[in-house]
Amino acid sequence: QRMIGAPRADNVVTDVDEAGMLPRKLRGLFAMLFVEIFGASLTIPSSNTSASLLTATYVGVILSCFNAAQLLGAPVVGRISDASGRRWALLGCFLWTSVLFLATAGVRTFSELLLVRTLAGLSGGSIPVTQAMIMDTATPEERPKVLGVMGGLLGVAFTLGPGAVTLVLLFYQIERRLVFLASSGFALLGCLVGACVLEETLPEHRRRPLCTASPTSVAGEEASHRDCKTLAEEIWGICTPGLVLVWVGRFCSSFAFLCLFSTYAFLIRDAFSWGDREFGIVLAISGLCGALVQLAVFPSMSVLLGKHLVFTVGAALVAAYFILLPITTLMSPTVTGHIASTFLFIAGCAFMDPGVPDLVGLHAPEDRMGLAQGLTSAFRSFASVLAPLGAGSAYDFSPFLVYYVAASMTLVAGACVACAPLFGDTREEQGELESLLKKP
Repeated sequence: QRMIGAPRADNVVTDVDEAGMLPRKLRGLFAMLFVEIFGASLTIPSSNTSASLLTATYVGVILSCFNAAQLLGAPVVGRISDASGRRWALLGCFLWTSVLFLATAGVRTFSELLLVRTLAGLSGGSIPVTQAMIMDTATPEERPKVLGVMGGLLGVAFTLGPGAVTLVLLFYQIERRLVFLASSGFALLGCLVGACVLEETLPEHRRRPLCTASPTSVAGEEASHRDCKTLAEEIWGICTPGLVLVWVGRFCSSFAFLCLFSTYAFLIRDAFSWGDREFGIVLAISGLCGALVQLAVFPSMSVLLGKHLVFTVGAALVAAYFILLPITTLMSPTVTGHIASTFLFIAGCAFMDPGVPDLVGLHAPEDRMGLAQGLTSAFRSFASVLAPLGAGSAYDFSPFLVYYVAASMTLVAGACVACAPLFGDTREEQGELESLLKKP
């Protein structure tokens, strides 16, 4: 019943570009997003530098605090964008990111670094609002292709950023603070680009105010008061079994990914004595290959297998990677085996990540899409709080434990998403129910 009556996504008319890839309103969005993500990705090789200065446990604490802040910020920013529009919410996220990268460049102690990165997470990140804008603008049929383009674009940005830093490191030894200054500048540039070209995707008639006017009767006279729901009530209002399963799948897959991301620098250091340059090369190649798969393969696989099954297939590939990773890296360490197993991870992630916002779009009401996408990010952030803390300590105990737990969590994620359509609460099925109810 909570789903019936929500605006329908298939009523949206889009202005698609000549190549048939992007609705017109998303061109400016993708331009500013590329600039900001490129800048943020410049800092990725710095995690390997941090690995040489801090223990895995300390790095895990920083990542966990950052994501704990995102856990709170993402649903709030998403709900604000449902009420006031997406444009200003996204520009605010970019500006906040720029300010906090600048502050990161000036930290001197671990306590200062921890405080600044925690504050950086409060914006909730730009991705949930971006995904809500795609749901606003693209029809259900267009979404796999648009999300594939977005995934490819982000993959290229994540390739060029670490690649640029790695190239510089080949010739110069630069201070890490300069990297964060550059990241701040690119985030600010993205904000300025967005201020010039970004279009609003959520018209006023489709917005859901934070408070609504409710009529009351006082001494026989009609009056009104502001009815403001709590965030918990708003969240309960959109929960359906299928959507909850998608969220659980997002949590489990993110937990597995963060187990890898928070320990990978230590793994390649211990197995192959790789440093910043090799780490940057791995990131660049992985990002480029992932971008190609998301752009060229994911849309057709989503149509062929269905939006839920393609995620499940990706989860199976990633689980196989986690099982093979400690074998090819620690038990029988060979660079060839390590690279070969990495392609399983690249393909699996390319099938899983782009489809998550589309799955949320199938199960969530259209008038609270920002909140739903923000909550999806919150589940990822919740996993990101727990995984680095546990993975860092577990890696110091045994790397095998970390990656086999990650494999198990990935399989659980695939099973949850595979079961989500069994409850019949997708928007298409609700639309069919509405049609049946209207028949005489």
